[in-house]
Amino acid sequence: MNTIPKEVDEVLKQYFNLFDDKFPNLLESYHIYGSVSLGAFKYGASDIDFVAILKRKINEDDLNGLKEIHTNIKKVFPKIDLMGFYITQDNLMSNINNEKTCACFIEGEFKGFIEFDRNSIDAYQLQSYGITVKGKEISTYNITIDWYILLKNMIDNINSYWFNRVNSYKKFLSRPYLNSIFSLEEIEWGVLSVSRIYYTINEKDIVSKIGAGEYALRTLPERWHKIINEAMRLRKDDNNSCYKSFISRRKDAINYMTFIIQESNKLYSISQ
Repeated sequence: MNTIPKEVDEVLKQYFNLFDDKFPNLLESYHIYGSVSLGAFKYGASDIDFVAILKRKINEDDLNGLKEIHTNIKKVFPKIDLMGFYITQDNLMSNINNEKTCACFIEGEFKGFIEFDRNSIDAYQLQSYGITVKGKEISTYNITIDWYILLKNMIDNINSYWFNRVNSYKKFLSRPYLNSIFSLEEIEWGVLSVSRIYYTINEKDIVSKIGAGEYALRTLPERWHKIINEAMRLRKDDNNSCYKSFISRRKDAINYMTFIIQESNKLYSISQ
């Protein structure tokens, strides 16, 4: 685990102590991806994204055991979310859609059984950047990505979730409106998240939030550099703000996100 940050290593050691004790013959392989595998893990802000591939389907007793493990981990490490999925090899590689066979855990809680989308950006990260912590290498499973479907899903996301979120910032005195003024996390998250989508649509790859900001600085007009730098300095916990006015920062963030939504749609249209 030399490439894994110390804080993540501590969580995984505790997790495997619990898992191996309760399920000594269940795990086939365990992989982490996301910010850890991109070299961008930030304690207190980043999740530990994982996919655990199991030797068999889990039953009700297994599920209760997994719930106990994740509850325990969240109590011991409240600032880090061990977020991920449990799936069998057959379901991971199945060509049948809409099979909700993947047990999902977020914030220490079981969120139900979902489908593992083999054409998602998560699947691409797992395939291209995933770190094998235990068991078989991820390349063993021969995950194939259909970029046509992946990009279609991303453009649908930016035109629904992010479009609606930007509009919510404009509703006077609503919670999103106030968050867009006073919440530092909202500015950082919004600006850098849409930048990551723009990067993926343009480059057919994935990058960290800081990497997306750096890419945006290299490729977008200078008029947007101030808000991009502001979002990056928030991500880096730099106290030297680029803005004197919260209102001005809010306006730039909304305009930038609107611009990125438009540019992403242009890029997607050209690529079809």
